[in-house]
Amino acid sequence: MSKNITLTQLSYIIAVSRYQNFALAARKCFVSQPTLSVQIQKVEDELGVILFDRKRQPIVPTEIGKAVIEQAKLVTRDMDHLGEIVMNKKGLVEGKFRLGIIPTVAGCLIPLFLKSFSDKYPNVELIVSELQTDALVKDLVNDRIDAGIAATPIGNSEILEQRLYLEPFMLYASPKHPLSRFKNVSQADLKNHDVWLMSEGHCFRNQVTQLCLIKEEKKQRRRVDFESGNFQTLIRLVDQNYGVTLLPSLFTQCLNKKTQDTMVKRFSPPEPVREISFLSRRLIVKKAIADALISEILGSLPKEFKTKRRSARPLDPLKSF
Repeated sequence: MSKNITLTQLSYIIAVSRYQNFALAARKCFVSQPTLSVQIQKVEDELGVILFDRKRQPIVPTEIGKAVIEQAKLVTRDMDHLGEIVMNKKGLVEGKFRLGIIPTVAGCLIPLFLKSFSDKYPNVELIVSELQTDALVKDLVNDRIDAGIAATPIGNSEILEQRLYLEPFMLYASPKHPLSRFKNVSQADLKNHDVWLMSEGHCFRNQVTQLCLIKEEKKQRRRVDFESGNFQTLIRLVDQNYGVTLLPSLFTQCLNKKTQDTMVKRFSPPEPVREISFLSRRLIVKKAIADALISEILGSLPKEFKTKRRSARPLDPLKSF
């Protein structure tokens, strides 16, 4: 890097690349637009290249600009990591940590560990965002988050997957539904019954289509008139004695005991399950926080999630049937 280019200037370049607008980038960097523009111009003069095509809206980097921006990200990331490396060596669990978590896990897992983690590690600023799997992986690779929790395997060579638990799929059916008389259900039992699905984009939907043999791409699926991104909506539909749905086991534990006893059915062995893992970059710098977070999550899980499931059958989160 030229001795005349500063880290601040690099951060301005990265901001314009991210927001594709000089005014918005300036606001995000807490400076005036003229200040940001002048500093980027100085970098262009120093390098002798044009970094952004200012005639296009939204603003996009030039070809040489793309290469410079990628290098700028590496430089600023390495500088940010210096302080974190020192804290890790000292065993300090403190600093900002950005965690992404998929929506079908967030609602039932976060309440289990969030308060206890915050009480135990008051010097950690934990920022949690709900993200669907594709967005979570993209943000993790691009260092917009420090770690993620999602259904795995993801199959990305840049990402390390650490299993947290295996979670069984559960059938949710009205007491008036034919399947309600079964103590346990099997995959074959779902044939010819309407199954309410999560909306597209949720990996939970992909796993359910595998389990229910719903061939969406060939249009051989059973009739589904409504899809939702919310388990509560699917539950309300079933409560009206129309169809059945599948729920993750951890979510069903949030239901009252009467509902669990009358409307929730387990699958016969081998139980279909989803694997939930902690995702991080293979070279993770905020390791002390990540290790503390993993430990707190594992310690907060219900007892049944801490035992090995020898007959479990994990379903692929990225593939439809």
